[in-house]
Parts: sequence; structure tokens; C-alpha cells
Amino acid sequence: MANSRRVYQIAEKIREKVAAWLIIDGDSRFFLVTVTSVVVSSDLRHAKIYWVVSGDEARRESVERSFKQTERIIRHALAQDLGVRFVPELRFYYDDTFDQKEKVDRLLAKVAEERMARQVLNKEAVDEE
Repeated sequence: MANSRRVYQIAEKIREKVAAWLIIDGDSRFFLVTVTSVVVSSDLRHAKIYWVVSGDEARRESVERSFKQTERIIRHALAQDLGVRFVPELRFYYDDTFDQKEKVDRLLAKVAEERMARQVLNKEAVDEE
């Protein structure tokens, strides 16, 4: 088992290397893809790579398929640069944090509008009395 500092260092190195690979060696399928974070297991055997892409649902699904197709190629590229005995098994996940934030922002805006509408109605009711 690696210590938490080593796990963090490996995760950051994987994030940097995968991001660089997408820019330099990746093809047009990975245009505007950003690696947001990497989580590595404490035994350094598994890495979850989170990513985002601008575009619609079809674009996201296309990039997801592309990651599945190139997983071994990316892992091989990491093997040359990582400096560890075993290269972690890679899994790519869409990072929906930004989507969730947008949903929360929309809900908060709706609540604010409803509150404002209620205040206007209450003020009108008080003015009529």
C-alpha cells in the first residue's frame, strides 16, 4: 500500500500525462476534452479518470466510446512515463459536477423568482387593504 502523498502524486502525474496525450497524440475525437481529476486506489492498481467535454449528449457519448477504444493505448503511453512497477488499470468517467451545478443554479433561480413573485403579491394585497 502506498501512502496518501504517493497516491496523490501518482494521480496528478496521470492527470497531467493523460491531458498531454489528449492534446498531442489524441485525435479529433478528443477535441475540447478536459481531464478534471484522477482518483487512484491506495494499492495503485486502479485509476478513475474524470473528464468533461463541451457539447451535447451525443458528443459526450462519442467521447466516452473513444475513451473505451483508446484505453489500452493511453495506458501504454503512461507506462513509459509513470515510473511505477504496475501501471494502474484505467477507467474513464464523465464528470457531471458541472451539470449538477447548473441544475442547482436553475433550481435556486426558480426559487428566487417564486419568492419575488410572492413578495409582489403580498405587497399588492397589503396595498389594497
